[in-house]
Amino acid sequence: MRVLIIEHHDTPSLGVLGETLIAEKVDTHILWGEDGDAIPQTPENYDGLIVLGGAMNALDDVRCPYFPDLVGLIQAFEAHDRPVLGICLGAQLIARAFNARATLDGPFEFGFHPIDLTEEGRADPVIGHKADALDLFEWHTDHYELPENAVKLAGGRDYPNQGYRIGRATYGLQFHFEVTTPLVNGWIKSHAPDMEDWAPGYSEWLPRQFDEHMEASKAFCRELTRRWLALC
Repeated sequence: MRVLIIEHHDTPSLGVLGETLIAEKVDTHILWGEDGDAIPQTPENYDGLIVLGGAMNALDDVRCPYFPDLVGLIQAFEAHDRPVLGICLGAQLIARAFNARATLDGPFEFGFHPIDLTEEGRADPVIGHKADALDLFEWHTDHYELPENAVKLAGGRDYPNQGYRIGRATYGLQFHFEVTTPLVNGWIKSHAPDMEDWAPGYSEWLPRQFDEHMEASKAFCRELTRRWLALC
């Protein structure tokens, strides 16, 4: 099995998702957007596509001139019935690929938050195993409306479209199910030097959230990843 992965920054962000891909002996090919790696035009030679998160917004073609090609590649994977998994920005780019409106600069959603599955989400083969009590990690201000042909799988208090599926195997998930504590701390150091202004007191309450939710989040990620791979 060979999976194409799109990283947007020059630092790895796969977290538990990457650990699980290694454990499952998946052949991964990573392209780095900001480094100028060329985006393929077709899904040939790949069984699945993973589009990760990033600090840019899904409409920022000036900063990210590879976005139009990536949007076309997402469309091509879905047209060939090859699984796609988008996380945060990745979910927003999938929504863009299917003509849904992006919403920018909303309230800052950060930390672990309740994610509620819809009836369709509870029956879904990839995320239906989520426990009702499991909170998952968020870091975003941008969001999206659902594509016309999407099935809503999950919602949240502040942002309504936390997860959706298009067709059999194209998944957009707003929440960061892939996180580890070092990964989040690295993001803060690299991308958010003014985090205290964005999330007052985070240095006190975020470690408590890590203690309360991280291990269950990792277990959820491992199972979600294995279930998504089964679609490939």
